[in-house]
Amino acid sequence: MDEKRVFFTVSNLKIMSAKHLLAEAGIQAFTINKMDSAHAGVFGHIELYVDTSQAQEARSLLVEHEIL
Repeated sequence: MDEKRVFFTVSNLKIMSAKHLLAEAGIQAFTINKMDSAHAGVFGHIELYVDTSQAQEARSLLVEHEIL
């Protein structure tokens, strides 16, 4: 799978909402948590990735549902 980052945030809630929305649309997504556990919420972020072929559709859905 050739993946592309479509979203990043410091909010676990936003990432979970985005993953759920994309899953309902049939778009498989995964996250990479780059948060520094020693400084919770201060350094780093969580990234959301999808297959490159579905990146535009994913971003459109995230914008449409005001997650992005």
